[in-house]
Amino acid sequence: MPAVPDNLMRPVATPPVSRGDDPKAKLAETRDALGEANRRINGSRAWYEAVREDYRAGEVQ
Repeated sequence: MPAVPDNLMRPVATPPVSRGDDPKAKLAETRDALGEANRRINGSRAWYEAVREDYRAGEVQ
């Protein structure tokens, strides 16, 4: 199986929350982290489907 691209299938850090943080800023950081996580999940899914297609077509040895 081909190596997984570095930007896929790895955790996305959640923003730490400390007393006194601005809730709206933390919400925005969390939203951005979730967006990045979803991009990685979708990218991983697409990569894996392409690998499966290559195997199905006999293009991987």
